[in-house]
Formats: sequence, structure tokens, C-alpha cells
Amino acid sequence: MMFETGRVQKIEQGKAFVAMTPNAACAHCHAGSICHAEGDAIIIEAADPLGVKVNQAVEVAISEDNMLKASFVVYGIPLIALMCGMFAGQYLGKRAGVENIYEIVGGFGCFGLSFLFVRFYNHLFQQHLNNQPVITKILP
Repeated sequence: MMFETGRVQKIEQGKAFVAMTPNAACAHCHAGSICHAEGDAIIIEAADPLGVKVNQAVEVAISEDNMLKASFVVYGIPLIALMCGMFAGQYLGKRAGVENIYEIVGGFGCFGLSFLFVRFYNHLFQQHLNNQPVITKILP
């Protein structure tokens, strides 16, 4: 688990939007669906089991395993799809006698389809409560 501190900006339907200052790890983070930049701060949507109030300082726990899974899906799946599409296109191209165009079309076709999978997975990923950041402590 990775723990960060921030200040609650707003609360909506059991979720708190927490503003945090980016740290060195944010520069290398690939979990784009968890937070978004807003000026000099990043805003994280976190589950609020403690019932925090606006402007309170809180500690947020973010699962590193889930961030790793999300990074693989966002970067690994499209790369694998691109290579599989190229190999399938090469095979079909050899049979048809026109290799290069089949490789290009197959590679980019599978690459494009992989983004539909990534979008679908992102929707499922965000719905699971155990994948979301959680407020663990109210700080003084």
C-alpha cells in the first residue's frame, strides 16, 4: 500500500475528492484513471468510510498491486495486440502474396481493437471498491 496525505476538496455520494501535492512518484505513475491534475495539485477520488468533512486533512491508501495491473492493461495489452496483429497479417500476407500491407493493417487493426478492451476494463476496474483509493485516517 502507498499512503499519501491531502485535503478534502468536496464530497459527493460517499466519495471524497482529495487534493494532494504531487511527489516524485507521480512523475513515473501510470495509473491515469485514479487521479487528475488540477493546477499545482492532483485530485484523487477516494472512498470515504470515515465520514470526512470538506477541508479536513486526511491520509489516503492506494494499492500498488492495482496500479501495476492497470499499467499492464494500459501499456502491455495494446503492445501484445499490435505484435499479434502483425504476425497474423504476415501469415495471411504470405498466403496472399502481399506481406507488408497485411502486416500494417493487421497490426494497427488489433492495436485499435485493444483500446476497446482497455476502455471496457477501465470501466470494470473503477467499479470495484477494492481498486479505489480509500481514506484511512483523519489527520489533525
